[in-house]
Amino acid sequence: MATKADRRESVVRAAIDVIAEKGLGGTRVADIAERAGMSPGHVLYYFDGKSDIFTRALRMIEDDLREQALAAFEELPAAAERWAWLIEQAAPTGPDDVRVLLWIEAWARAPRDADVSALVIELDRRWVGLLVELIDYGRATGEFKIADPQEFALRFAALMDGLTLQVVAGSQAVDRERMIAICMRESVAQLRG
Repeated sequence: MATKADRRESVVRAAIDVIAEKGLGGTRVADIAERAGMSPGHVLYYFDGKSDIFTRALRMIEDDLREQALAAFEELPAAAERWAWLIEQAAPTGPDDVRVLLWIEAWARAPRDADVSALVIELDRRWVGLLVELIDYGRATGEFKIADPQEFALRFAALMDGLTLQVVAGSQAVDRERMIAICMRESVAQLRG
């Protein structure tokens, strides 16, 4: 029998897809409920409304990426392999990348919603922290020589964000493959000193 946590997770996973398809403004609790196979009232039993579901969805996609990264890192002993894996996984698959579409919603809402702003700041800090952890690992193995991992991670995250927006917008100049190539070229030379 499904636990309360299982039901919450299934609603949030359903919400991720619905919000990516319709945008947060176009999504109703009824749409999420239908996708999750529940009534709207049942969904609202578990959550404080659509905004609560959205913030949990954003957190879930980031938790999933971090969990996948840490599992992959166990199989990849070289820091350079880990770095390449992370860039590949973080790069959007294209204009319909669910994870990035949720982030775009979050960036748009953050200036006017204190809860979303706090979550965006927290998750961005975690992302930069993951980059720093990986850089520190590379420094410990002797693969990376960069002097200031925090500064580099901030700049690199900004580069990825900018290129991500171009890929999702359907830019003719930057597709997923070009984004990955740019990120690898710009980072590897600097990381190796």
